[in-house]
Amino acid sequence: MIRNFYNETWKPVIFDQIISEQIKFKISNLGRLCKVVDGVDVLIEKPYPINGYSTIPVFKKDGKRTARYIHKLVAQHHLEKPEDAKFVLHLDYDKSNNIIENLKWATKREKEVHQFNNPHYKTRKKVIPTSKLTETEVIRLKKRLFDPKRRTRLKILARQFGVSEMQLHRIKTGENWGHVKI
Repeated sequence: MIRNFYNETWKPVIFDQIISEQIKFKISNLGRLCKVVDGVDVLIEKPYPINGYSTIPVFKKDGKRTARYIHKLVAQHHLEKPEDAKFVLHLDYDKSNNIIENLKWATKREKEVHQFNNPHYKTRKKVIPTSKLTETEVIRLKKRLFDPKRRTRLKILARQFGVSEMQLHRIKTGENWGHVKI
């Protein structure tokens, strides 16, 4: 037996046509999910995260696994959906907060505007964290590449900086790291 919170309501989950109906679920307006096993509700404590969103694994009718987002299930079962809306927003930008008051149906344009107002988006680092080179290294590399008295071959320069010769060519032409000036 699941202990309900104040003003929590549960509804049976109705999936689309491709999902198997062997396992039944219920979803609450507070974003909690339970599996119905032999008529007994079993709370799912830890849903699976995909890109920060809580999901539940389900099976298709052909036996393959797939997943469904919990925030979208909450919105489908507890929020009225406008005709043109097909995306669900987290109003506080917290992907794990699936309470009905935090969710809103939106159009594609509303979703894009909402994403660009996200404080994490505005304060993110502009440099790619997986890059092999830092801006300082690129400045040093460009100085050596454009030095008219350079005697070092590109192959040796590439080895010194840990990049390929093609990457050096792209840096030299401005295709990559074009925004860095020397």
